[in-house]
Amino acid sequence: MDILENPVLLVLLGAGISLVTSVVVTALHARQIRRAELRTGTRTSARNLTSAFIAERDGDGDKTEFLREAELTVMSMTDRKTRERLGEVVRLLREHELPEVEQLSGVGSATAKRVLCDHALDVLGAHLRSDRLPEVPDTMRKMLSVEEEALSIHSGETPKVAAPIEKSAVTPRPRHTGGGAKTTPARKTTKTTKTAKPAGKSGARTSTSTADTAATGEKEKESAFWDD
Repeated sequence: MDILENPVLLVLLGAGISLVTSVVVTALHARQIRRAELRTGTRTSARNLTSAFIAERDGDGDKTEFLREAELTVMSMTDRKTRERLGEVVRLLREHELPEVEQLSGVGSATAKRVLCDHALDVLGAHLRSDRLPEVPDTMRKMLSVEEEALSIHSGETPKVAAPIEKSAVTPRPRHTGGGAKTTPARKTTKTTKTAKPAGKSGARTSTSTADTAATGEKEKESAFWDD
């Protein structure tokens, strides 16, 4: 209640609120202006690039000047995906006439130039319409895949050969024939053991017959004694 009754404090409070509101509104307005300027600059750059790519595709412009201006314009674009895609196109346009690129990719310089320029125009059109970027054409994929190797060969460097894959040592497994050879003696010993048993029985029978012969001889001696 004391603050509301004090006019000086009320004036200071109102001034503070007005100052904060003014700062916030000014910052938001400056941010919107900066975004609008960036958007306008990006659209202007996209239109300039569109004209430059059309002239390059039709062969009406200077290649060196076109590549320099295109590279600078692409670097100033705010959209990251569009900037990266157009950067790849500009880089391949600078290298598409190298014999190494043509031999490794199998794409002629005239065909590569037309395909790259058409793809750049498609990307710029999608960017201006705020649509999704188109897919990378197969010709451009081939050129990107051999780009590093072609530049290495062109600069005189020997391309690195991938190291052969070392195979792990294979543990030898016992074969079925080896297992059969090992088990064969066991079977022979088993048969030998079985055949040894009848030998024991014949020995017992022999001892029994010997005892019977001895008993018969004693009986004959006794009968001979009584006969005498």
